[in-house]
Amino acid sequence: MSVSVTVPSNETLNKDVQNRVKKLQKLVLEDDVLKKLRTEEIYLLRFLRCENFNVAEALQRIKAYCNLLIDQPLWFGKASPLEKKEKIEFKDKVFLGGRDKAGRPVLILKTGKIRVSDTKFAEQAVILDYWFELVLDDSQTQAAGVSAIVDMDGYSWKYLSWFTPSNVRVAAKKMNLYPIRDIVIHVVNTSLLLNASIKIIWPFLNERLKNMFKFHFANWSSLHEHINPDILPPEYGGNGPERDFEDGIRILFDQDDMIAAKLKYRQAFSK
Repeated sequence: MSVSVTVPSNETLNKDVQNRVKKLQKLVLEDDVLKKLRTEEIYLLRFLRCENFNVAEALQRIKAYCNLLIDQPLWFGKASPLEKKEKIEFKDKVFLGGRDKAGRPVLILKTGKIRVSDTKFAEQAVILDYWFELVLDDSQTQAAGVSAIVDMDGYSWKYLSWFTPSNVRVAAKKMNLYPIRDIVIHVVNTSLLLNASIKIIWPFLNERLKNMFKFHFANWSSLHEHINPDILPPEYGGNGPERDFEDGIRILFDQDDMIAAKLKYRQAFSK
């Protein structure tokens, strides 16, 4: 079983929402910078859902998002997964074959598998863009958001080199502006070293970002309050199947052309 990944929604939007989408689309097309975006309905809905269909606030979010894309191009994916094939094959990320109790697809991220010396914080943000593009044109995901299980087992002191004030500010800003309505980050297998990292990162986060994080340590009952154990592998106290990272990565690479087409617009924002 796998999360629905590539088929745009056939969701029937009510008349009011359709009108709001068309109004936002018109405003975007009238702006010389914003018109470089994807302007189809399913993409603009990402921003509208984040702002409870308030057109003015969605437009402001788009403007801020585009400004960050222009200012920090290295933090955004502009090509396709195969561009980062070697780093994706660290086998540290994969979607589970189901959704959490709120209907969100669940991404597993194993920090211990990332070869920190061979990659950068910004590059990992790019790779996350590619994974998210598998699910973000799905209406259920747009409405519910995305969950992530961040497994800190094997977390290394080398990560501390990533958490410069500049890097943390950009990462926090991107998280805050990213067009996902709700992001829930379940942190498991925590350690004293992670506590040191949190002390560095926490002051840069606003309340919305801080509220994304749920720390479960190794308390699987706590995790199961949010994610049904039937979809979790045994290592997280579940009775679901072991997740095949190679199969998940194959699905990502199979959608290489589709993801490249969706993100091509970002090339127009490069300085």
